[in-house]
Amino acid sequence: MKILAIDYGDRKIGLAISDINQKLASRLLTLENRILEKSVIIISDIILKEGIGEVLIGIPVGLKMESEQGRKTEKFIALLREEIEIPIETINEVYTSKMAEENLLMAGVKRENFRAVIDQEAARIILQEFLDKKSER
Repeated sequence: MKILAIDYGDRKIGLAISDINQKLASRLLTLENRILEKSVIIISDIILKEGIGEVLIGIPVGLKMESEQGRKTEKFIALLREEIEIPIETINEVYTSKMAEENLLMAGVKRENFRAVIDQEAARIILQEFLDKKSER
């Protein structure tokens, strides 16, 4: 079963996916988040197409319902829960954007090209950390 990780943002949503053995996370794509309901439908379609069995959504610790971004993320999660019947888990995403930036720099990606992949890389980091912890158990 594959796992999908989501780095949710007002303007962009980064997606990453695991391999079927749940060992390796890979960047998948970045969605423009213009209409929330449309984004949810697109993600729901990806979940069906890719055979996803679980979804991880990054939420910065301390922002869950206490901030505007936290409320927007919770609304997104609620809408996604209405569309899919697989487990959705939230996971701490503090500093993943900074880590994603550092990873991209180390990989030789030019700063002007960050926009296209930084949200995907943040989702990949969230997912890889989850997979690594899971394999330690």
